[in-house]
Amino acid sequence: MRGLALGVCCFGLAALVSTGCGEDSETAGSGGSGAAGGAGGTAGAAGSGGANPCEPEVVEIPTPKIYTPRWAFEPWISKDISTGQDSRDFVAGFKQRDIPVGVLVIDSPWETNYNNFIPNPSRYPEFPQFISDMHAQDVKVVMWVTQMVNYSSFDYEPTGDTYEGKSENWDEGDQCKFFVEDSYTYNWWKGIGSGVDFFNPKATAWFHTWQKPLLDMGIDGWKLDFGENYILDDPMTTAAGEKSRQEYSEEYYRDYWSYGQYATGRKDFITMVRPWDESYGFSGRFFARKEHAPVAWVGDNRRDWVGLEDALDHIFRSADAGYVVVGSDLGGYLDRDDKTFELVPFDQLNFVRWTAVSAMTPFMQLHGRANLEPWSVEDKPEETTAIYRYWATLHHELVPFYYSLAEEAYAGAEEIIRPEGAVACWAGDYRYHLGEAFFVAPILDATGIRDVVLPSGARYYDWWNPSASPLDGGQTLTAYDSTDPAHIPLFVREGAIIPMDIDNDATGIGSAAFAGSDTWLLYPASSGSSFKSHDEDD
Repeated sequence: MRGLALGVCCFGLAALVSTGCGEDSETAGSGGSGAAGGAGGTAGAAGSGGANPCEPEVVEIPTPKIYTPRWAFEPWISKDISTGQDSRDFVAGFKQRDIPVGVLVIDSPWETNYNNFIPNPSRYPEFPQFISDMHAQDVKVVMWVTQMVNYSSFDYEPTGDTYEGKSENWDEGDQCKFFVEDSYTYNWWKGIGSGVDFFNPKATAWFHTWQKPLLDMGIDGWKLDFGENYILDDPMTTAAGEKSRQEYSEEYYRDYWSYGQYATGRKDFITMVRPWDESYGFSGRFFARKEHAPVAWVGDNRRDWVGLEDALDHIFRSADAGYVVVGSDLGGYLDRDDKTFELVPFDQLNFVRWTAVSAMTPFMQLHGRANLEPWSVEDKPEETTAIYRYWATLHHELVPFYYSLAEEAYAGAEEIIRPEGAVACWAGDYRYHLGEAFFVAPILDATGIRDVVLPSGARYYDWWNPSASPLDGGQTLTAYDSTDPAHIPLFVREGAIIPMDIDNDATGIGSAAFAGSDTWLLYPASSGSSFKSHDEDD
């Protein structure tokens, strides 16, 4: 059990307990009182597997056991196109406004060519120092890549890069027959390239030699995008014979994750991958296997109400299939319809509603083609920043809750997100459970008003009215009013025990006095309840 309580205060009818540090605990709630019941050079030398790149040393690399580190539950931020200085300023903007940020994603372009893993010194000078500087601010760095090695490269975006010739590793891969379909080149959104053959042990060993220098710089993970969707041959010819695109996908995501952990010696090295997803006219499908998905994101949704519902649908399908740490591109990535290419204007109300939903998923990431900063949006930037700060702070405070639920889910318990109702009933509703504690009813249109059916079998406290008595489950809250743009319908189950990490008063739950302590938010119940908390070093 954890140490003795240092103090107990109230959040409405809930009790807030702050304790000292300790080992794993199972905290039990008591009856109606709510008290705790026992409580450098930039690039490095990339490439080639020795004097003969076609004969690299082949080492058997084990597939890791699925694990998501605690830091991956902090809020993530990302821009579509950036530079070293712009990325520094991006992080600083959040820090200056006291908005939590735990992870920075470096999206394309950042390499001298796709995908050679060599940071472009013009765009990201002194890259090892950049990584070190981010780490000094407690910000992890995740790099965007795919499995395509380019014969020619381009960036559609006006602020993108221009490229001369082939990627430095394409000729080697071609000469050594390390690409699928005899090095056939496929058109994809970053140029024309060939797909690495993940069924050829020599090909993956060779590809790893190109990754190793960047891994040695201290990056914390890969964002793996779906370049394999552009390999049109299905099945495709590999060193192991004909393989389906699905089989190829699964090997692609597994190999990057396995080698990343192997090369760094870090259990907390992660990959950000797609679970079930559907975009750009491609048929919906599962990408990485759930046991190879430490962080799963559904991406490339429109930045409007259609996009929010699409994201929720894809999150629900993924969670229902057993994916644990799932989220979306907060606010929607696409500023144009992915089918008609018509402009989708920024909608501030949609953005703040999506922010709230993202905070109440295990993975929260701000990312969009329009490079959204809450304080720079074209409509109500001050209000938007304040709302984003509240929800990002709450998400940060819930890191112990999310991490513990993930560890339990990986051990065989239920997934963190549990959709309410049958698949056929999701559309237009999208209510869901977040662990056993929270019940969320997203706002899906501009009215801010919706009916909320509370699940039967329990009673629920209204998050926004914590002093009120709990509401009986099984009833419909007709025309529930969430016209306040900072609010969505959010409820906490009676008896809930929620571990938190609180270091300021941004959410009104605690204060700076709680910093460094283990904090528990307890909701009173007439019968006992429990929650198993996990520490990082489990």
